[in-house]
Parts: sequence; structure tokens; C-alpha cells
Amino acid sequence: MSRDQSPAETAESLSVSPDVELQPDVIRYHGLDALRALAMAMGIVLHAALPYFFTDGFWPADDHSKPIKAIFEFIHIWRMPVFFILSGFLSALVISRRSTIYWADHRFKRVALPLFIFWIPIALVLPQIFGYGFKGQFPGADGIKAEIFFNPNHLWFLIHLLLFVGIVGIIRLISSATATIFRPRIFKASWAMFKRIFVGVIYLPVPLAIIIILFFVLIPTGGELIANLAGTSIYFFLGYGLFSNMSLFNRMKSYWVYYVIFALLAFAAYLWLISELGAYDPKNEEDAALWGMVLLLKATCAILFSYGFIGLSEAKFGSDSHTWRWLSDSAYWIYLVHLPIVTMITFAMFSISIPVEIKFILSIIMTSVIGVVTYKYLVRGTVVGLLLNGKRS
Repeated sequence: MSRDQSPAETAESLSVSPDVELQPDVIRYHGLDALRALAMAMGIVLHAALPYFFTDGFWPADDHSKPIKAIFEFIHIWRMPVFFILSGFLSALVISRRSTIYWADHRFKRVALPLFIFWIPIALVLPQIFGYGFKGQFPGADGIKAEIFFNPNHLWFLIHLLLFVGIVGIIRLISSATATIFRPRIFKASWAMFKRIFVGVIYLPVPLAIIIILFFVLIPTGGELIANLAGTSIYFFLGYGLFSNMSLFNRMKSYWVYYVIFALLAFAAYLWLISELGAYDPKNEEDAALWGMVLLLKATCAILFSYGFIGLSEAKFGSDSHTWRWLSDSAYWIYLVHLPIVTMITFAMFSISIPVEIKFILSIIMTSVIGVVTYKYLVRGTVVGLLLNGKRS
């Protein structure tokens, strides 16, 4: 906080959606802001990559590219884990400095309202674009079916963020009720003992315990998080507890390079294994053990990359930067609107005879430019910008 700013002005200037809104007397984690913005922006890269490798008919397809597939797998394996860990960390920060009620209200304004506003337009537009991608023409009224309104598409993570509000509220109510029922001294002693044991196991510099837990939790959905609230909850509450374990946080900053190196080794093994196994077939029991190894490597990469990138972001990008702050502010808007844009661009290039790697790069650049320009001229400083990012000083 600069000396000539009032606390109110500083609080407004530090308001970043959907997870960062800090007290004026709290150090802002600029590196985590930058990492959160990067994780959101990587959504463009992921969705630009999908037409260029086998998706079993899930996505309109062009020619395939192994390098693009590798890029997709690399980003996909850590992006949402990092996002949910950051969400938990910054949620704990807000609750500790303000209150659970304040945090819940913030989530309603910055998460629930945008979800409600953007859900229907995106649900109406995407079937038209995907119809064009699959068949070369827009389906028109035929693409409007009741089920499209029940599909949150890429906004699914906002639903999880809102569910965490309820989960945190329930946990805090149970904790409060338990403290009331039992003698305060006994409750505090028992809680302190449990906390020491839990922290000693989960928040170790070598995150073996959390990797094993994640492995079992990820099995039902094959490692995917969209339909796995238990999986996203583990990442969220891992980050939530990390806020109270600064010793581990500081170790991440000091030893981030080692986390990244071991993560890259695990990722190389993961990439080789999935290339050898091909498409997952639940009926093939012979490869069950190997697919179990795939899930274990996936959980390992998710945690090690997350720890490494969190440490890297704070170690190297922890100072204030106007550019990173601006990009962080724009990231939410860009993520909300990017999917119709990037899909339309990639599908429109199907008929162009150029290498798919060039198409991939062009679609990322064009989508990013559209997102940044629309944010600057149509969103920032408007009621939409106020909705997404709060007031600015």
C-alpha cells in the first residue's frame, strides 16, 4: 500500500475476481495473481488444441498432431489443480482477514452472478458452432434443445467454486457446534492434536500422502475433475490449509526448481505410457494396472507442478507489475468468452490447407487478441468490469 492511499482505495485496487480480494494491511501475492491469470489464459490453448488429436468424436477434428497433443497434456495435467489450490489459499486469506460471510458475499457477486449471466448465451451459441464444426453448417433452430441449458460447458469450475462455499460453511458450523457441545479446553486440545498430525502428514515438503489420496479419489473419473467434486475439493482444501502453513509455502519458493524437475520426469513417463496404451478401454482388464500407473503419474504431476509453479510465481514474479495486474484483471473476462471464439476460429480453418501447427498458433493469437481488445474497450471501466473485478481506485 502506498502512503498516499487510503485503506478503502487500496482495498478496491487489490480486488481481483474471482478469488483475490485482500485487506489493505495484507501483502498481496502478486505472483499468485500472475499464475492465476496464466492458468485461466491456458484455457485458450487447451481448447485450441482439441481438434488436432483423437477425442473419440467428442470434438470436431482436423488432422492430428503429436506435438499439439503433448502441449495439451502438459497444460491439462496441472492447470485446474493449480487453479483450485490458489482458490483455496486465497479464500483462506480473505476469511482470515474479513469473515466467512464476507467471502460468501464476494463469491456470490464475482462467481454466481457471472455464471448466471453467461450460462444461457454460451449454451445457445456453442451448439451452433459445434454443428458447424461437425457438419460444415449451422443447425439453426434444430440446435436448440432442452439439454443444452443443463450443460455449463467451460463454466463448470464456477459451480465447484460455489459448492465450496457451502462445504466451508458446513465445516465451520460443525466446528462451532462441536466446540459448544464439548468443553472448550478439551475441544481445543483435541483439535490441536489432530491438526498437528494432519499437517505433519499432508503438508510435508515431499507430498507423498496427498498424492496417494488423490490417486484413489481420481479413479472413478479417470483423473478428470469436471464430474469429480471430491477431487477438486482436495485441491481446494489443500490450498486452504496451505495458507496456514507458511513453512511449506516458503519451501515451495525456495525449492520450486526441484518440484518442476521431478514433475517433468513424471510427466515424461506419463506421456510415454499414454502413447503406448492408446485410448482408454474400461473393458480391457489386461491394461488395468498400467492405467492405474497413469492415474498415479497424473496425480504426481498435478501436485509437483502445482507446488513448483506456485513457488516459481512467488519467487520470480512476487513484485508488483502493472502489466501482470492488467492481464490478471482481464483473465476472468477472457476465460468466460473464449470458448465460442476459439472454437469458431479453429473450425473455420478446417478447410484451409496449411499445417495444423500453424492453425493452432493462429487460433491462439486471434482469440487472445479478441479477448484483450474487447476487455480493454468494452469491459474495463464498465458495469461488466465492475461485475467481474469489483471497483477500481
